Amino acid sequence: MKRWTLAFLVFVATFQSCGFKEKEAQLAKREQKVAEKEQTLMQWEQRLALLDKDLQEKKKRQLQDSSAVNDSLQAQPFTGKWIVKMQCTETNCSGSAIGDSKTETWEIAYRNKGIVASAYAGNELSRVYHGSFSQNRLEVTNGQPGSASVMRVIMELTDGKMEGMREVQRADCKIRYALTAERPK
Repeated sequence: MKRWTLAFLVFVATFQSCGFKEKEAQLAKREQKVAEKEQTLMQWEQRLALLDKDLQEKKKRQLQDSSAVNDSLQAQPFTGKWIVKMQCTETNCSGSAIGDSKTETWEIAYRNKGIVASAYAGNELSRVYHGSFSQNRLEVTNGQPGSASVMRVIMELTDGKMEGMREVQRADCKIRYALTAERPK
């Protein structure tokens, strides 16, 4: 009887070990499929991350482009040709006197998110101002602080005309002009 029991246990153990190998093979196949699916999902995740990054960059560029368009549209009342008349209202510089006047033609343009005003005396370019605008106010300067001469212009746009002042700051003196600007007819 002991022999039959022992033979039966050996027989059962043999058949069970065969089942383990099949189950192990099936488990290995499942693990391989899961690993392949994980790899595929990781690739999709990377593609989605790249697409999301591209989308964010496009939105950012579009926002910058639209703000530039909005700024340029807002700058339109200032852009174009203007006849600018200046009259000295205050001075402590030699060579200039209160009441001195001059007329220039300014070409104002919107470039690189800022205002550029080219001032012409006759047909010759005399200076270039750089600055900005906000609502109906134009502020431009020519020269850097600490240079021989710095010119600052502030004008307000009202009813198609601009009025304001131009201040010339030199190392030892200052000149102030009243400005009026109108479109050429």
